[in-house]
Amino acid sequence: MNLFYLKRYLIFGLLFIAFALTIAALQPDPRSARLKKALDSFQIEPGMRIDLIAAEPLVIDPVALVFDEDRQMYVVEDRGYPDPAEGGAPTRLGRIALLKDTDGDGKYDKRTEFATGLTYPNGILPWKGGVFVTCSPDLFYLKDTNGDGVADIKKVVLTGFFATQTAQIRTSHPILGLDGWIYVTGGLNGGTITSPEHPDRPAVSYKSADGRFHPETFEFQVTGGKSQFGLTFDPYGRRFGSSNRHPVMHTVMDPWYLKRNPNLLFNESVQNVSKTEADAVVYPISHSITSADFIPKLIGRSHAGTFTAASGLLAFNGTALTPAHQGNIFICESAQNLVQRQIVNPEGVSFRSKIPYEGREFLSSTDEWFRPVFLQHGPEGALYLADIHRKVIDHPSYVPAEARPGLDWESGKTDGRIYRIVRKDFKDNITEVSSRLSSKSSMEKILASLASSEEWERATAHRLLLEKNDASATLVNGLRKIASEGVYPESRARALWLLHSQKSLNGSVVKLALKDKVSGVREQAVLLAGGLSDKYPELVQVLLIAAKDENMRVRFNTALVLGSLEGPGVINAMALIAARDGADQWVRAGVLSGIEKRIPEFLSAFKAQKNADPIAFSLVMQDLGRLLGNGGSVADSRIFMKDVLNAPSGMDWRVSSLLGLAEGASGRAKDFSSSSKGFIYALQGEQASDLQLDNFISATSKIAENPAVASAERVRAIALLGFTDFDRANKTLQKLLDPGNPPELLLGVVSSISRLNDARGAAMLTAKQSWSAYTPRLKSAVTSALVSKTIFIKELFIAIEKGDIKGAEISSADRTRLLSSKDVQVSDQAKLLFNELEGGDRMKVYQDYKLSLSASADGSLGKAAFQKSCSACHTYQKEGGKVGPDLTGVKNQPAEALLLHILVPNYEVLPAYQSVSVTTKDGRSMSGWLVSETENSLTLRTTFGTDEAVLRKNIATLGNSGLSLMPDGLEQNITKDEMAKLIAYLKGGS
Repeated sequence: MNLFYLKRYLIFGLLFIAFALTIAALQPDPRSARLKKALDSFQIEPGMRIDLIAAEPLVIDPVALVFDEDRQMYVVEDRGYPDPAEGGAPTRLGRIALLKDTDGDGKYDKRTEFATGLTYPNGILPWKGGVFVTCSPDLFYLKDTNGDGVADIKKVVLTGFFATQTAQIRTSHPILGLDGWIYVTGGLNGGTITSPEHPDRPAVSYKSADGRFHPETFEFQVTGGKSQFGLTFDPYGRRFGSSNRHPVMHTVMDPWYLKRNPNLLFNESVQNVSKTEADAVVYPISHSITSADFIPKLIGRSHAGTFTAASGLLAFNGTALTPAHQGNIFICESAQNLVQRQIVNPEGVSFRSKIPYEGREFLSSTDEWFRPVFLQHGPEGALYLADIHRKVIDHPSYVPAEARPGLDWESGKTDGRIYRIVRKDFKDNITEVSSRLSSKSSMEKILASLASSEEWERATAHRLLLEKNDASATLVNGLRKIASEGVYPESRARALWLLHSQKSLNGSVVKLALKDKVSGVREQAVLLAGGLSDKYPELVQVLLIAAKDENMRVRFNTALVLGSLEGPGVINAMALIAARDGADQWVRAGVLSGIEKRIPEFLSAFKAQKNADPIAFSLVMQDLGRLLGNGGSVADSRIFMKDVLNAPSGMDWRVSSLLGLAEGASGRAKDFSSSSKGFIYALQGEQASDLQLDNFISATSKIAENPAVASAERVRAIALLGFTDFDRANKTLQKLLDPGNPPELLLGVVSSISRLNDARGAAMLTAKQSWSAYTPRLKSAVTSALVSKTIFIKELFIAIEKGDIKGAEISSADRTRLLSSKDVQVSDQAKLLFNELEGGDRMKVYQDYKLSLSASADGSLGKAAFQKSCSACHTYQKEGGKVGPDLTGVKNQPAEALLLHILVPNYEVLPAYQSVSVTTKDGRSMSGWLVSETENSLTLRTTFGTDEAVLRKNIATLGNSGLSLMPDGLEQNITKDEMAKLIAYLKGGS
């Protein structure tokens, strides 16, 4: 064939291809119909609109996204999700896509495979032309250095994040704080973190907390917070997280403040801002019943109609919605195909949120495949949303093996959408590319963006200035001008922190900021002033003035800062804050964290405060007593006790003070001489007269018995009696052990009897007449007390042998403790009593009872069974205990699954609900699930339904059985007919 014919064939071939492509373009794209149907399925708040800006195949399985300064979108694609249910090798399907809008129409049309071969990536943040990516066990830094859109730098900068749990609970959400650190969630999982860049550094171990790292040094620190998949800052640096059933949680205090005082028995960091669990309502319009409905922790999860998969929250401050939406927090609920809007308002030192309307959501869909998981600020002030788009969103590990084959885990693995949400009349701000903020912007342009009304521009400018680390006169002068004259307080707050990061913040700028009309700016100025006080001593005097600020959060931050400072007036200012705001637990903790070496000075200043709030005064005095008891000298403790006894009036605060002292000192009882009258008498020493204390205890007993006195005061009085002796306290306690008394009083009585550690107390608790009158919750508390004291166990065994107490009423964790006791007599007796319970085939019991579910049961008759067998620990429709999870809303879970968890509670136990056992050096023993912990202490939620905090230095042994607090053998207390009615009752709820 000659060249002429070859050219003709090539021309005709190209024409034919072009014709075919034209015809194809005229044919309906099946994806277009699907996408239109998806858009039509949305119900969005009136006045809003939702725009599709990217869809498959351009993006697949997006779980996080971020925009760089050039408005390129980096998208994290978790294509391998879910990871294998039973372990095994992870997939390597995870990717980072780089999307571009090449024609400026607001829709993304070009994709580059920026990074491939990842396991289960879930978070991303730009930094210096590259991105940090969370992908447990590693945190990567990826960067394209040759401009081809593909990362050629891929290095691990941190490693050791736990990847042993499912991909749903791993570290995620890298987000840049005002302070220049990058914060991440712990994923409810934790890790043992090292940096390959700095192999000589010791590992940082943590669990059940969030963390942060410095983007330049890769130093890692444990922070407050307990977030799963969601982390956000508001414009003033307040940090919020979320977990499945807790949509909005505020991290109020970080652990470095609490660490200052090793004797402070406080280890919390988070306060729920939103309603939680069964009270966290949502209004879905789909009929999705996801695999969450099959979770074998079933009894521990409420689902339809309440949050079950809260994630990806965002404190929104963009301009493309309306001013009313600024400051709101938006939360994804992927299991029920919606995004909820919550309005946030201050409450004390934290916040409280509420939904703006009932019966509908900000965004919901009838499409059961719509799975919103992540929200983000972006260009033009819009709210951006990632939809992983799956038929099934839950993880197979949380589904009984028998149910897994019936669920479609694959559908949707080729799909994914990204949406932009704006108000209906929103129009894109069409500007010249050259005038936009970009990687080529001048310093002047970046500063102008920092002062912008637009959150995305402010945040991006903030990051760029941190990356440049430029302390030039142009930058410093520009930042000072914004800090003092900026139109927007959000910009003023950022400018202050940037000056700090550039080591250019001076005293005059801070003093001016401390007078800012917006309290959020003053909050940040207070925090910054503390670190500059050595260089600018005049700032201490300004902080003393801030202790009287009209805003409670400013006063709280001032207390945190003053706790690390010395000088005239500092302690008095802290005492002033405590006297005004000490009824708030966060303020008390903040103040007391900073007075470890200055308790006598603080006590004197605090008692001298005029017009102190009575509740604040009582609670602060109780905590001061506890601090002295925990770590003060014997002499100081006795001076404190003498002063309290000699005070002319005020039984309430005096009882609280001595109770705190006794509680603290009991952890080191060996430092105090013993007394036959009880520990409270040993505290005052042999040289003191008992008469004054005798009279005080008699007055305390009268308070305990007086129904006209407030319950909180009576509970404290009852608790103080537990530090006397049985002969002195038993008449009052016996009188109060009456089922007609309020539950909090009865629980207090049980606790005091337990503390008295006298066998006669165990006999009182197990008396047949008393036992038969206990409510389920009280019965559970009594049982817990009986197994926690060696001297009580004999009485417990006697009661079980007599049939007054059934062995099944003892939880599996407690039975295990008794069976493995080092006391051979105890373990041998436990084997005889619990052999049938521990040796039985639980799955055989389950299969046997499952047959009864086939018969119809009247759910209205199941309430009695719930009250008898479940209400001690679980709440249902606002009634019951709070030891275990709330059961309200489990109606969508299959009856078989509910039965499985009831009869086989250890089938699979969430780490959060595994039983932890603690014995203390003073002989106390307790078990429960871990609520919170710091380096100094931990708190257990016991079967009493109370929270018990313990200093780590007072712990003799600590163990985690891995078992549930819920007992095996409930079938011994409930017939098959009752079980069927109980499950019908649970499934009939709302």
